Amino acid sequence: MLDTILAFLASRDLGVLATADAAAPHCSLMAYVMTPDGHICMATLPDTRKWRNVLGNPEVSLLVDNRELLPALGRESLTAVTVTGRHTPFPDPAEDDAAKRLLAERHGHLGGILTRPEARIIRIRPTAYQLVEGPVRSRVMAAAPSGDRPA
Repeated sequence: MLDTILAFLASRDLGVLATADAAAPHCSLMAYVMTPDGHICMATLPDTRKWRNVLGNPEVSLLVDNRELLPALGRESLTAVTVTGRHTPFPDPAEDDAAKRLLAERHGHLGGILTRPEARIIRIRPTAYQLVEGPVRSRVMAAAPSGDRPA
């Protein structure tokens, strides 16, 4: 199941990030990349609500789906993955820069954010995945303890 989930996440590049502060949840449509070690990275600026939220409450979720295919394939073909995880900043600025390069390669439209010195990376360490296939099939699994893909 993990291989199916990771392949699906790697095949997509947009998701809905859910963050929360003490008052309310907040959702943002985000471009993302998967890192080789299984983390999910996205870019933002420090003056955004999502950034303030992850600093105050690093618990997040990311919904990734294939809804754009439903008109052609039908609702029975819906696939969605919810990643539950925690924002864990990179300990090394070089890793942060590497994530920015990955994002720039996959998402050229983010250049206006990624080239700004104040750009920030939201790095999700997955703790669990929920895979939904069609209207009734749903499975949940824990991620590897470190958030890394198991060998």
